Amino acid sequence: MRTLHPLLALGTAVIAALAVTACNNDGGTAPATPILSQVQAESLAKTVVADVAGEISTATMDGSSGAAMAPSYASAPVSPSAPSQCLPTESPTPVADADNDGVPDSVRFDYSGCVISYPLAIDSLSGTIDLLDPTKLTADHAVERVFTDFKRVMVNLVSGAKTSVTENGTRMASHDGTTLHSSETNFRTDYVYANGGTAEHVRTWESIFTADVAGSIMPNTLLPSGSWSVNGTSSWTRAHSSYSLTVTTNPPLHYTATCTAAPRFDAGKITAVVVRGSQTMTVTIEFTACGVYTVTRS
Repeated sequence: MRTLHPLLALGTAVIAALAVTACNNDGGTAPATPILSQVQAESLAKTVVADVAGEISTATMDGSSGAAMAPSYASAPVSPSAPSQCLPTESPTPVADADNDGVPDSVRFDYSGCVISYPLAIDSLSGTIDLLDPTKLTADHAVERVFTDFKRVMVNLVSGAKTSVTENGTRMASHDGTTLHSSETNFRTDYVYANGGTAEHVRTWESIFTADVAGSIMPNTLLPSGSWSVNGTSSWTRAHSSYSLTVTTNPPLHYTATCTAAPRFDAGKITAVVVRGSQTMTVTIEFTACGVYTVTRS
């Protein structure tokens, strides 16, 4: 078990070469090499944590303000000097809203050229997010978000290291003032790490967020503090090897909106049952403080 103090949930991870076949010798069959080394398990954990945090970034984005702010990543540190939003190009204008619920019938936000500056890093955004009202004739807070090559490039101004995340897929969400439901089917995230390594995560997840303070979830604003439950399946590919995952949270992750470390969870546990071929391993990701978690294999 190791304790991780990530500055970003998407961090540089060095992955070891896989050795998943049993070794034979004259004395018989040796025990199979573990499906994942500790370093590989930590790399998988970074991906899973980043994708859970990524769901929070657009959870309440519904276009009700007439513009979409740049996603506020739970995997990024909070900085009082960072701009609160960057305004993408919106089309069409004006937008239609048949049921007058504040969610546009259909609007596209293009993030090309959007840059967010932090004291020690710069994030550049590109790609599009389409916001659609799946219940155009019913006034509610249901939103469909379609991500197309939505890319975030992060550059560390001290080291020069560059990493990126690219998202493609559809998220469905609905909420009231206290509870938010989110789902994604075959949602794909592609990672490029500072060392040139890559990873791919394709997932079908269901998530539920419950605010600590009833009635504190507001449209088109950052999520308040609360608990985040996730369950579902996914496939994770790294170094030309693919793994099947079943992910659950028990107890749920606790998200703290004011946390200054990343990712902004301070309690809770993610359990990922990892399968490759005939081998199975459980990777447990447990948060012990804001932005701090341990990764354990069993």
